[in-house]
Amino acid sequence: MLDMEIVLITNIINHYMLPWIEEMNLISGVNAYFVETTQLSDSFKKAGFLEYEDTSKIIRAWKDQESWNHAMNLAITADVMIIGAAGVPREFERRRLRKGLLTFEHSERPLKKGLINLLSPRILNAQLHYHIYRKKPLYMLCFSAFTAHDEYLMHSYKGRCFRFGYLPRINHFDITDRLEKKKGKKIRFIWCARFISWKHPELVVLLAEKLARDGYDFEINMIGSGVLFNDIKEMIDGKGLGKYVHLLGNYPNPEVLNIMSEHHIFLFTSDKQEGWGVVLNEAMGQGCCPIASNEIGATPYLLSHQENGLIFQSRNLDSLYHNTKYLLDNTNMIEVFSVKAYETVSKLWNPQIVAERFVNLCHSLLRGEPTIYKKGPCSIALSGDCKINL
Repeated sequence: MLDMEIVLITNIINHYMLPWIEEMNLISGVNAYFVETTQLSDSFKKAGFLEYEDTSKIIRAWKDQESWNHAMNLAITADVMIIGAAGVPREFERRRLRKGLLTFEHSERPLKKGLINLLSPRILNAQLHYHIYRKKPLYMLCFSAFTAHDEYLMHSYKGRCFRFGYLPRINHFDITDRLEKKKGKKIRFIWCARFISWKHPELVVLLAEKLARDGYDFEINMIGSGVLFNDIKEMIDGKGLGKYVHLLGNYPNPEVLNIMSEHHIFLFTSDKQEGWGVVLNEAMGQGCCPIASNEIGATPYLLSHQENGLIFQSRNLDSLYHNTKYLLDNTNMIEVFSVKAYETVSKLWNPQIVAERFVNLCHSLLRGEPTIYKKGPCSIALSGDCKINL
């Protein structure tokens, strides 16, 4: 007899959640399923998302009535369910909670735009849902260091938030050997995102302008597409930065990882609308030294300033420039931070470790015991998790 049956229900199967489910299935006594409620759209495919083949552990609820019924049966019988509130029918959750079964929601920060989000019907419905079922075993997996802060501000999930995040697969390799091959070469920066306002691609161009004026020799490559792509191209050409900044367009995720592995520094310039930012995990997992905005959801969980990367004040060009200049003036620190960054995602924030921690957390909650983890994944999330001293 299986010790634990776990089901994750979310909108689409993706490369930053599936590895976690796969790793739980390697744990003795655990049977884990991934339920997809929405068909992968062309826009996601264009952005590099992969289509995964059907397996016995993947249920596409949108496909037909039989698949939908299978997913619903798991929702009301599994020992543990994790569900993404955004875009997933609440009926999966309501039927389960009425039976008093252990349930986790997973969420990025709900107040990405500030208190104005409190007027959102989606947020209001989520709060109503929580308060209806607050006496049930309902918990929150925080896919942002800002989630607990926002939930506690709304008087929700007090003491029921756990540190978590997106978990792409991290390949193990000799980080020292990889960094050795990049020694002595021109410093190369990689930026990877959609070209939209809150990703702030313009900061990259403005940074390049300041560095070029100061006489630094460097190269910045930008992966992605979006509504601002042509504006950024015109900005690069207008400032005469074509020697320094190159627009590469879109690539499938495996190719993005290969490109990252050839670069020294990863630039992450998004503001607080970046819920988690899985590209940070991926860049760290390829041996890049990260420079990331302090408002990105993953930053406070994955990075410690001047330990495994650098953190700059969001939307502040001077702060970004100061941190970047430090690395160009102290190139030995690029390697130091790169090694620590790789260790962070290969030894702690990776699917295998988090799978083990999550199963242990579930056992603790099912037995009515406190979690055994004090830091890192599956530990209690605090309102102050998002605060970073720069």
